[in-house]
Order: sequence, then C-alpha cells, then structure tokens
Amino acid sequence: ADKAKETLDAVMANAKSGSVEIVKADLTKQKDAEAIRAALEGAQAAVWAADTKSLGIVPGPLGIAAMAVPALRGMVPKPKADFTALTNFLDAAKEVAKPNFRLAMLTSAAVTRLGWHEDKQKHLDSVVDIPIVRLNPFGVLDVQREAEEVVRTYGISYAIVRPVGLKDDDSWPPARPVLAQGDVLVGRANRRDVADVLIAAATLPECEGKTFEMATITGYPPNDEGLAPSADLLKTDKERVAMGEDLGLGAVEYDATSAGEAFVDANRIAASQLLPGMTQDATKLEMGRTYEQLDRGEVNRESGTEATPRERALAATGSRRWFAPPVPNQDRER
Repeated sequence: ADKAKETLDAVMANAKSGSVEIVKADLTKQKDAEAIRAALEGAQAAVWAADTKSLGIVPGPLGIAAMAVPALRGMVPKPKADFTALTNFLDAAKEVAKPNFRLAMLTSAAVTRLGWHEDKQKHLDSVVDIPIVRLNPFGVLDVQREAEEVVRTYGISYAIVRPVGLKDDDSWPPARPVLAQGDVLVGRANRRDVADVLIAAATLPECEGKTFEMATITGYPPNDEGLAPSADLLKTDKERVAMGEDLGLGAVEYDATSAGEAFVDANRIAASQLLPGMTQDATKLEMGRTYEQLDRGEVNRESGTEATPRERALAATGSRRWFAPPVPNQDRER
C-alpha cells in the first residue's frame, strides 16, 4: 500500500489532481467487504492491481521452487483459479459506484500466448519462446487471461493494461510510454509510467473497451498531449474479435490470412524493433538474465550449475529456439 501511494501520489501531483487516499482491505476476506464497498461508493473509476493471490494463486511454503522443476520439463500444473474476490469487487462497483464507472485492470504482457493456436505460437516464436512464457509460474498467465475475460463479460466499462517487465527508476527511468496490441510486445516498463497509463485507462474515453500492452522507451519524452492520441488508434476488443484475431480464448478459428492476424503482424514489426539492448532477440534470455548480460555474453547464475533441459536441447539441435513439450491434459487444442 505504501509503495502504491508513493507512486500514485507522484503521478497525481504531476496531473495536479490532488492526493491518493489508501483504504487497506484484503480482497479475499469477507470481513473486509464493507471497507471495499465504502471505497467504491460514488467512485468514477477504479484500478485493479491486486496480486495474483486475489485470483487464487497461492504458491505455498516452497514458493518458486515448487514450480521450477516441473516448468523446466514443460509440465506446469493447471492452476485452480478463484475469481470470487474479483467478482465481489465488480458486484460492489455495480451497486455503489457511479453509473458510468470504469475499471482499469492491470495484468501482464504475454497472458494470451499460451492460449494461441499452435500454428500461431510457431509463427510468433520470437515472443512465445521467452522465459516468462516458458515457465508460466504457477500458471499465472493462464489465470490472468481468464480473469481478463471475467471483466470483459461483466457488463461494466473497462480497459485492460498489460505492461511488459516492470522496472524501478534506477534501472529503467520513466520516459515515453508506448502502447501496442496483439500481445507481441517485449521489453521493460517503468512502474511510474505504468501508473500513468492505468490512470489514463481509467479516465480517457479513448481507452474504453480496449486491451493493450505498454512499454517504456527510454530517451524519448512523453507526448505533451498525453496518451489520448495513442489510445485513440487502438482497436476495441470487439473490433479485434470481428477482425478474426486469435486472442488466446478459443473463440475464433485461427486464420493466418485474417485481418486480425495481419493486425498482429503489423504490431509485431514495430514491437520487434523496440527491445532493450543490442541483441534484438528475447528468445536468447533465461529467467533472471538481463538484456545487458545477453549483450555481454554473461549468464546470471553460479559457475558450474548444471545445464537446463532447454540448454541441452539447444546444444543438441543447434537451433536458437526450442519449445518445451506440450503441457498434457489441456482442455482445448493448442
């Protein structure tokens, strides 16, 4: 809460819109339901930036170690999502917020990529064969993809923001936020820029009904007109479905020749030129390895550590890319 207040206060100060009031509540606890309703009463908009515990992802005492070995073998367990906290929040907003209430939802870039048709995954392997997608810790990408769809179908005004890798000011300073669609963006996003974009998503009419990714492009100043001109160029989710884009939900048959997939390819052409570092190939990353280390040929782990299955496969095939074996017992075709 303190970190959120610090970041959002800075954003609101820049916008000359006052300060932020923090109401502490556990979204997963019924005892805090009244505090949540009180915070939403008469609200024009809200930002959903809750952690994944609120969606049912509870790592347990072993934390990241609980999924490391299965994930490296390409066997990430299917998570048991729980959207009760989210739907309770949305119900409360419907009841006590203003009629034109808008929800800006924070999720993550890459959430749709494991849901794409297998042919699309192969076509876009430059954004599929990256660490967060290969590991998909605790099934977080799948759960967030499903949570987005809960919001889209709940009958409220919304905008969904999917930032790439989050960074603080000292490692990736705030600069120009860049918006994209198609879930093909890879790179870095400054946390303060993410806050700026979330406020825009909650308030700008140009953002309504749209899902989009964002990254921070260092060295470029923000647009002095704000984010409205960029947001106005984005497609609504309904338009993207009508164009035949595979959104990772199984709602349409994958057609590489559709207008929707041409739209994705156009976004990819631009996004592929925006990676940090000189090595413009995110598939060469491993979890925890930075773009700068990749440029220098460094590996961020202790010397003598056993090679991963991925590294052994790369060495055996000579290919720069390798797909983990498909996850068994999936409920739809990949």
